[in-house]
This record gives sequence, C-alpha cells and structure tokens, in this order.
Amino acid sequence: MADYRNAYYFEVKQLLNFQRTIMGRYRFSIDLGETFTDFVIMDDAGKLSIKKIPTTIHDSTQSLVEEIGYFVTECKIEPSEVEALVVGMSVQMPPAMAITCARDLENKLLADSWSTPLRLVTNHGQLLPIDEAAENPESIMYPRIGGLMTGRYFGNQIGQKNLVVLRIGGSSAFVSLQTELSSTSMHSLDASLENQVRSFSVGGNSYIGLNENNEPVLLAEHATPGPGPACFDRGGIYPTLTDADLVLGYLNKDYFLYGAIPLKVDLAKKAILEHLATPLKISVEEAAMRVSNGVEATIAAQIRELTGAHTAELESYSLLAFGGAGPVHACEIARQLGISQVVVPVGAGVSSALGYLLVLAENNPEWEIPAAMQRAGYYNPTNRTGDFHALKGYRSVYYEKDLTPCGCPIYDRAGIRAEDTLSGPAIIEGPETTVVMHEKSYARMDSFRNLRILLR
Repeated sequence: MADYRNAYYFEVKQLLNFQRTIMGRYRFSIDLGETFTDFVIMDDAGKLSIKKIPTTIHDSTQSLVEEIGYFVTECKIEPSEVEALVVGMSVQMPPAMAITCARDLENKLLADSWSTPLRLVTNHGQLLPIDEAAENPESIMYPRIGGLMTGRYFGNQIGQKNLVVLRIGGSSAFVSLQTELSSTSMHSLDASLENQVRSFSVGGNSYIGLNENNEPVLLAEHATPGPGPACFDRGGIYPTLTDADLVLGYLNKDYFLYGAIPLKVDLAKKAILEHLATPLKISVEEAAMRVSNGVEATIAAQIRELTGAHTAELESYSLLAFGGAGPVHACEIARQLGISQVVVPVGAGVSSALGYLLVLAENNPEWEIPAAMQRAGYYNPTNRTGDFHALKGYRSVYYEKDLTPCGCPIYDRAGIRAEDTLSGPAIIEGPETTVVMHEKSYARMDSFRNLRILLR
C-alpha cells in the first residue's frame, strides 16, 4: 500500500509539474522608483515583458495595483501563474513608511486575486517577507544590488569582465566598477558596494541652476513626479536635464515612455530661456549644450575617482549603459574616459527591476537564468526590402559646441536585426530609453540583441 501511495503521489507531482510547464512559470519584479515604476516579467525561457510607467508609490498603492493588473492583462498572464513577486524600494521616503506602503500594496494585491506574497530586495541580495524586512527597514532602501547583478549578467554575456556600469534614471545616477574578481558571485558584488560603487543625485528630472561661477549645473533637487520636467506640461516651470536633452534633439517628443507623455519643446525652451539662457546672455541651445556637457564631465569625474585605487587602465573596460538617461549620455562619457566600447543591453531602461530577478535566481537554485533574454513581442525583422528597415526618419540634433544642427538619422531599435551595423551620428530609440551616437562611432546589434557601440 505504501509503495502504491508513493507511486500515486509521484504521478500527481509529475502531472502538476507538466501542467505548470504547459501554463508557463513567471517571475515578476517591480522597481518602485522616485519618478517612474518599472515592471519586468520573465518566464523560464528568458522571455521578458517590460513596462515603465509614470505612476509611483507617491501616487497611491491602489493606482499601482491597477497598473499591475493592466500589465499582466496585456501580457496575457493570470496572477495565479506568477510564482514569485519581488519589489525594490528605490524611492525617497522614510524606511518605516516604505514598509507601510509595501504592506498596503501586498494586501491590495492579495485582495485582487493575487496569491503570491511580496518579497522585498535588500542591498545585500536577500529577499525578505515584509514582516521580516520591518525588523530592519533601512536594509530595503535603494537596493543597488539589482544594478550590480545586471552588470554582471551582461558582462558575462559579452565576455567582458572589466566593466563600468552606468545607470542614469529619473532622479539619481549609479556607477560601479566590476572586475574579473568582483564578478564571480553575488557575495563579491555585495562586498564591492563598499568601495567600487557611487550613487549621486543626477537624473533626467534633476533641476538645472547656476552655480557661483555662473555655470549651469544640475542641482540636488529634482522635479517631483506630479509636475515633472517643464516639457511634461504638468505645471513644472524649472528646467531639467530632460528639458535640455529635448531641446538638443536627443529625445523624440512623440515617443517618450511609449508616447504616454507627449513632450512640449516650446515649454522646455521657455524654462531654459528664463532660468539659464537669459541670465547668461546666451541662446537656449547653447545653454542646453552646456548642461549636457556638464553632466557628462561630472559623471566622468566620478568614474575617474572610483578608479583611483585600481591599477587597471580604463581603456581595458567596457561601459554598460542603463536607465532612461544613461544611454543618452554614455558615448560621450566613455569618450572622455578613453573607453572604446559602450554596450546598451536588452532591457537597459529597467535594469534595476531586471537585476532583482537575477537576485531571485541567486536565492533559488532550482531556477536557472537563461543565457539569453528576449523581449516578448519585440519586433525583429527577418525579411526586408528597400532601405534599412529600422530607419524612422531624420531630426535636427545638436552635437557640436558650434551649435550647428545636423540632420541626424533616427532608428527604431526593434527594427535592427542581429548583426546589422550602422554608423554615427545616429539616434536609436527604444520604448524606455534612447541611445545617442556621435560621429566616429559604429554600432552592431549582436546575437543577444545587445547594442555594441565602438568609439574611434
């Protein structure tokens, strides 16, 4: 009888595993940011579903629950098919309030037919239930381990162990150095937080002001999610980095965040004119160019400071660019540092949320991350006729300090086929981020759909 029962339970277990395989198993990660919220769902085959939304935890947990519901519906996934839900708190609020918000979010999801409990990511790569995280709420705030894990994954994928990992988001920037020694395990990456990582208040929503030398600089303050940058047309009147990037032609006014937020060039120019150009007695375009150059010089200086204690020359490194604004400025930052390769991986605009899934895999030996990730529904043409399929058109873009605009080709990243190549100047647009290539640069889409840019 015992043998019969064991055989029966074995068959039931096998059937359940088979049904789970047929249905698909999904892991869901959420990065609750200060200005945007990022969603990433991954299945066992490495297929990614990605979305970046302007709704944040500052709005309401009910709004987030609704957005989560819309997202899984778009992905044609039932909540019961999600076997893990991990959340990172990359948001500026008191830790105790973050716990309260996380608990409220979990309760609302459970009331909305979700059965998977929420787990919070810590800076040291742990995944904690809310009650356990509440014992040390500081540990869940700003979990940089997500960005480090993403850097390690894509560094291994491209065969490069010496990396500068750069992420510029809405309200903050993150820089880390990873070497062959630090890339061997999550523990070694965690240890690198002490002396190989920098975070600072530079982002797309950072306000621009004038310092004591009358030079445009990014301020520690940033536009709140409500009004946002001036170009959002939500009541913001002060210029931000996003406004400067829009004036220079780097951003598509009709395609920001999937077109969810139409950008107003005239409002960006008005804010820059009033607060920067008029006091400096220069043109709006020159003021925007000074802002862009200043940001790039500032971040390059931060990276040089990080390398001060290391013997490897930066020429041996590759720069991985993440975040909404990171790929916009990465090529020029790399050029100033003497780095010859910039890589913009799959899902570059949601790197922290993607990294939390890698943390999840590190904590669960039964789940192995696939060697390649592919975006669900992301068009990759196999048959083309005529001109280069990915070319969307041309736009006036300011690259040079002489402020002469060029008719720059604009490419759709989804339309670039593996092993396609193109040369700069060029702008490559994706749903969550934009890549700005300068002259004497060459890009190739590799077989993993990472965009590799060589600087000459």
